[in-house]
Amino acid sequence: MLKFFSRCVALLCCFVGATAAYAEGFALYEYGARGISLGGAVMARKPDPSTVATNPALMTRLPGIQVMAGATTITPSGKMDGRDAGGNFSSSLKPATWVIPHMYYTQKLNDSFSVGVGEFSRFGLGFEYPHEWPGRFNIYEVNLQSASINPAIAWAATDKLSLAAGVELVYVNLDLKKRGELVRGTPTEFDSNIQNANDYGFGFNLASHYQFNDQWAAGLQYRSQVEVKAYGDAQFTYLGNPAFQGIFDANFRDGQAHATVVLPDSLAGGISWSPLPELSLEAGATWTRWSSFRDLNIHLPNGLPTANSRKHWKDVWRWNIGAEYDALDWLTLRAGYVFDQSPMTEGNEDYLIPTDDRHIYSAGFGVHDGPWSVDFAFAYIDPVGRRYAGNEVTHVLQSKANSSKTEIYSVSFGYKF
Repeated sequence: MLKFFSRCVALLCCFVGATAAYAEGFALYEYGARGISLGGAVMARKPDPSTVATNPALMTRLPGIQVMAGATTITPSGKMDGRDAGGNFSSSLKPATWVIPHMYYTQKLNDSFSVGVGEFSRFGLGFEYPHEWPGRFNIYEVNLQSASINPAIAWAATDKLSLAAGVELVYVNLDLKKRGELVRGTPTEFDSNIQNANDYGFGFNLASHYQFNDQWAAGLQYRSQVEVKAYGDAQFTYLGNPAFQGIFDANFRDGQAHATVVLPDSLAGGISWSPLPELSLEAGATWTRWSSFRDLNIHLPNGLPTANSRKHWKDVWRWNIGAEYDALDWLTLRAGYVFDQSPMTEGNEDYLIPTDDRHIYSAGFGVHDGPWSVDFAFAYIDPVGRRYAGNEVTHVLQSKANSSKTEIYSVSFGYKF
């Protein structure tokens, strides 16, 4: 065991010193270190316990009882360059790091059935601009966090075909901050903050896996929509000319706000090929129905008008490939690539997601000894810079997102009983 952990420490030092990693987005795919390093190409290949999240049908190929736990750190960065009434501006995101945990348990009941449960995050978004940045009337801070609890059962229908079904409980918490004005273009600014808007909803998932032969396999999973009706606190703070304080106090009083959000359903699939016993390759795709995210309308308290925000996003594809190689009897090397489409449509752009399509490069390794395993991963997201034409109604300025990136590091610890 000491030899095993010394190998882990030595390789981790080399890993950290070699490079950094990046990621960003509304839909998350950081279900475990191995999956991150393979670009999410884990729908059909040999599984680990995180298959509860990616393709639970593969649980039938996990012997005994297995557990996995770990965490992923996500650190976004970037800046927005543009022009407003005061001239050119350049605003950078404030430094921040988000930590996303993951935990899984699987158990093979008999030759036909396996069960498992996982805790992971499927949706998340977090960034903060300086509170005085020119785009503050659209948004200056957002923190969307989610956590899913997903029990599932898998059935080995034949030696080649496995099927699975699960129920997902999704908890969502949203903080959203922006500025407003009593009279546009005058020194009458106020903070408009939605705090701790939270709720939970239920969904389901269905999955399948087919092993054609020793070399070829395919996997598929569908995850349903989840509707959440979040209730939170609306807080208003006046920051402008004191002469208008009375008008503000009479019209803006703190209270409860609520919004309904439909989180999208998705369909993911992959085909794996193992030309050698120690080498596996997989290519896959995920289709997400973001067209269900049409509006983010926040119903404000005390007779205030509803804060309507038109989204009208489009359905998108995420394409991925990944390679895994058992270099030594205790060391596995991994690499992956993803092309991720942006769901934001022309004419409905805002600063909620300040990037366009994304290229994601990933790599990692796993160390294993007997029942123990440790996996490490990193990914680099290279997003296409988004240009904004400007919209006076939504307070979006003529601007461009530049130098956006997000750093991701992930580690997972596993044990087989």
